[in-house]
Amino acid sequence: MNDWPKLVSAEPIGGYRLRLRYSDGFVGEFDFSETIARGGIFAFMGDPERFGTVQVAHNGSALLWVDDRGDDIDFCADALRMQAEANSVKSMAE
Repeated sequence: MNDWPKLVSAEPIGGYRLRLRYSDGFVGEFDFSETIARGGIFAFMGDPERFGTVQVAHNGSALLWVDDRGDDIDFCADALRMQAEANSVKSMAE
């Protein structure tokens, strides 16, 4: 069985969007605006400076931010990729 491609970089590209690059060459975008709008544990990400502190973590299997209390807030790289792929298909169909 083949492993899923690993996330290799996450680059802020304006607003609360990231350009995600994977080990197999896929490049997609993900917008965290809705996540941040939920508030709660995601509220600190609404500060653009803090949003820019995103890290690729867990050997490329997650995106990670560290909140004000020092807790890790992470997002599964595979789930982000599936959504980025869906967004790419949607934008091609428009």
